[in-house]
Amino acid sequence: MVTFVIAKYKENIEWTKKIKINNKIIIYDKSDSPIDGSVKLKNCGKEGETFLYHIVNNYNNLDDVTVFLQANPFEHLQSLVGGRAELTTTEIDKVIQKMNLEINNKSEFSSFYQVLYNNPPYVNGANVQFDCLKYIGEVHNFFTISPGAQYIVPKKYILSRPIEFWKKLHNGLYNNSLNGYSMENLWYLCFKHNMNINVGNHDIEKHRCLTTPPSLEFTPYSYFSKHNILI
Repeated sequence: MVTFVIAKYKENIEWTKKIKINNKIIIYDKSDSPIDGSVKLKNCGKEGETFLYHIVNNYNNLDDVTVFLQANPFEHLQSLVGGRAELTTTEIDKVIQKMNLEINNKSEFSSFYQVLYNNPPYVNGANVQFDCLKYIGEVHNFFTISPGAQYIVPKKYILSRPIEFWKKLHNGLYNNSLNGYSMENLWYLCFKHNMNINVGNHDIEKHRCLTTPPSLEFTPYSYFSKHNILI
């Protein structure tokens, strides 16, 4: 079974109705008017708090694969279209079709149709190095990130950390003692226990996409295999 975890605020999520019916979709809604069937959450901690809420509350009954997405996941998929800011409606439908064909209960760990790159310790006003030391107990000089914190995650990567680890992160975001942008930079480390020295910084990966764009043929894995990148 695959579970799609959707972090929603005020976005239109009609696209989720096109996901295969044999997949589970859980919508966590932080708006003042949550949609029917969603789980209402306090509006705090960005998408990270939503994802951590799901992990903490489902730690002992996770499905084989969890896909963590923002409610408009397509705005982060510039790598599919050579760096263009937005996907067209036709392209979005193509991505949804690809999701239905390519993501299953045997999927391996990957970013969600997006490149990975390495961020410096300070980004968007966050001191990621400080938060990493405080919440994970490690010091790193760069942080591997998938834009929007959108990942395809087999449950073994979540279970590789004890539930107390995830609870600590969740409490930090919920209580605003952990910066939401820091958490976006920490997900890869949380799942993989290391950084990825095989990918470059934002400018390097952006240039690589612009010169050899993966286009809509990009599976969750083909970009990395094309460039011999282990994720």
